[in-house]
Amino acid sequence: MNERKTTDVYLCSAVPDGGILHYTLSGKGKLTLCDVLPLPSPNYLIFDGDAAYATLSDAFPETGEGGVIRLCVNADGSLSRAGEPIPTGGSGACHLAVDAEDLYVANYGSGSVTKIGSPPVLHEGNGPDPIRQDAPHCHCTFFSPDKKFLLVCDLGLDTVFVYDRELREVSRAKVPDGAGCRHLTFSKDGGFVYVENEMGCSVSVFRWEDGRLTYRSTLPTRTYAPHDGPDKGSAIRLSQNGRRLYITNRGENEVVVLSCRGEKLRVIGRAPTGGDEPRDFALLQNERYAIVTNQFGDSFRLYRVRGLRKNRLVTLQTTALPRAIAVTSR
Repeated sequence: MNERKTTDVYLCSAVPDGGILHYTLSGKGKLTLCDVLPLPSPNYLIFDGDAAYATLSDAFPETGEGGVIRLCVNADGSLSRAGEPIPTGGSGACHLAVDAEDLYVANYGSGSVTKIGSPPVLHEGNGPDPIRQDAPHCHCTFFSPDKKFLLVCDLGLDTVFVYDRELREVSRAKVPDGAGCRHLTFSKDGGFVYVENEMGCSVSVFRWEDGRLTYRSTLPTRTYAPHDGPDKGSAIRLSQNGRRLYITNRGENEVVVLSCRGEKLRVIGRAPTGGDEPRDFALLQNERYAIVTNQFGDSFRLYRVRGLRKNRLVTLQTTALPRAIAVTSR
C-alpha cells in the first residue's frame, strides 16, 4: 500500500529559548522534525490560510502584557515571522480566535478579552475558590459556527460569555460553582456547546440557539482513583463525525474518550499520556493518529486512533520536548 500524504504538525515549546517545532507526519505514522522557529514561550497557535498567529504569554516583560505575533506559512510548511509581537492589552495571553481581519485573544492573568486594535474588555468578580477564582481568568475565545458570536470561557467566574464581533455582550451562562470553565467546542450540528471544566474535571452541556446558552447537564470525566497531583481538565476536541469527544485530564494524566449523542455524553475509553500535565490534544491524518502534549512531563505522545467500536488510543511513541504545551496541524 502506498504511503499516504504527509501532514504538517506544529508543537509549541513554551520556554524562554523555545519556539514552534514543525514536524511532518506520514501516512504510516512516522514523525520527522523539519525545522524550528525560535520564539520566547509560545503557548498557542492557530492558522488562517497562509498565515498563522501565536500567543506569547511574556512578550512584554517590562509592562507585563502578553503578545500575539503573525507568522507566514511557507511553501514547505515552515513558519517565519511576518512582523513583531503586538501587545494584547492584558497579561497571560493564552488563546486565540481569528476570522477574516478580526483577531481575538483571551488574557488569563488580567481576566480580559481583546479584539486586536481595540481596547480590552475586562471581566469583573470572583468565584467560590479563594485561590484559583480570586479574580476573572479568561481562558478561551471560540467562534459560533456562523461566526456571528464569540464565546469566552472565564475560569475565575464559572461563566461562558457570549459577545458579538465588536465584543458587546449578548448573553452569559454559568457552569456549576467552582467548576472553572476552560475550553469549549460545538456539536457537529451546532445545536449544543460542550464546555470543558478545568477545576471540576467535567464537561458541561448547553443548548445553543442564536447567541443564547441553556444549561442542560454536567458529566464528571475523572476516575477518582488514587494518584499524585491535583485534578485539572484541559483540552476538548470533537471528532469529524461528531460522535466522539476527547478530553485531557491532568492529575490522572490521561486522555478520556466520550461517546457523544447531542446532549448525551458517556465515557467509553481512557489512555495514559505518558507524562505529567497533558495540556493539549489534536487529531491528525483524518483522525487516524493523535498527539497529546505533556506540559510538565516535557514530552508529547503520538497515538494511533482505533475506530469507533474499539475506542482506543494506541501509543506509538513518546518524544521529549521542554514544556510541550500546544499542538495543531494543517
